[in-house]
Amino acid sequence: MKSYLNFTLKGSQFLPVWIAFFFFFMIPYYFLLGEFNELISSDVPAGGPSKLFFIYLAFVLAMAYTFVYYMVKLVVQSLEYKGEKVLCNYHLGKYIGIIITGLVLSIVSVGIYVPWLIKNIHRFFTNGTSYNSHKFSFKGKGGKLFLIMTLTIFIPFLLVGIVLFSIFESMIDFQSQNFLLIYQLIVMFSLVPNIYLILKWMVDFRYKDYLIRWDTEFFPATGKIAIELVFAVVTFGIYFPMAYIRLYRYFAEHTKSNVVNEKQISLGYNGDLLSDFLFMWGQILLTVITLGFYYPWAFSRIAQRVLTQTYLETNVIVSPDK
Repeated sequence: MKSYLNFTLKGSQFLPVWIAFFFFFMIPYYFLLGEFNELISSDVPAGGPSKLFFIYLAFVLAMAYTFVYYMVKLVVQSLEYKGEKVLCNYHLGKYIGIIITGLVLSIVSVGIYVPWLIKNIHRFFTNGTSYNSHKFSFKGKGGKLFLIMTLTIFIPFLLVGIVLFSIFESMIDFQSQNFLLIYQLIVMFSLVPNIYLILKWMVDFRYKDYLIRWDTEFFPATGKIAIELVFAVVTFGIYFPMAYIRLYRYFAEHTKSNVVNEKQISLGYNGDLLSDFLFMWGQILLTVITLGFYYPWAFSRIAQRVLTQTYLETNVIVSPDK
């Protein structure tokens, strides 16, 4: 039997967080970009980055992580299943400690610690979430994420850089539009395995005795992502909402638990793709027309439309030897 999720977040609830994000993140971020442009200009200051650069950077990072905290809290508290709310028990002090410690260790280790910072943040939110008096727990390991990021980001980008900027340097006009387009395509498609492997790493939860993961294989899944990205690019972004919906449906249908007492939990999505695509574009256009003011309502309405068409199903899996 299928039981559907519910999502109760209203745009008016999200609006204060969005306004705070705009004033305390977007405006300082604009000034940070100005300082960064001065830093990389031909007239580089002899003393290196200014104090303002580091002040803006620290403030922007603090606001970004603060926004993530309150945004996740709003979303999780708005989820319902079978008439019962999903609860979250997040401690802001613990979250701040994770962020500060993680950023310091990431700087000291020249970025090596970043996967463990991501793991700790994801575990903080997952382990603080509960439903029906039972907590979720995240099972992913930082070492595995480090390996994924090394193999799908660092090594590929290093190889592409060596090939383009060393071997073919004399043969390529780096300022041409054709080169920039080709380089962007190379970067985008080199990120496909990264997107898939990191998201698969993130979907690794325990709830009661159930282990919830993606039941997917590498090549079919990355092929699906690549095809949807191609359509999004060749249509100059018009197809992007459809790509999102199709990928959401694909991975929702491949999210399953292990078998516990001959029962397996699986997810699914049965929304109408075309009507959802048109609805999402309507919300996007309203956001653009209002210069971003409508975004809280667009986000809440799109999320509600998608999630209320997402279901959980418990299937009986009879052992072959019975």
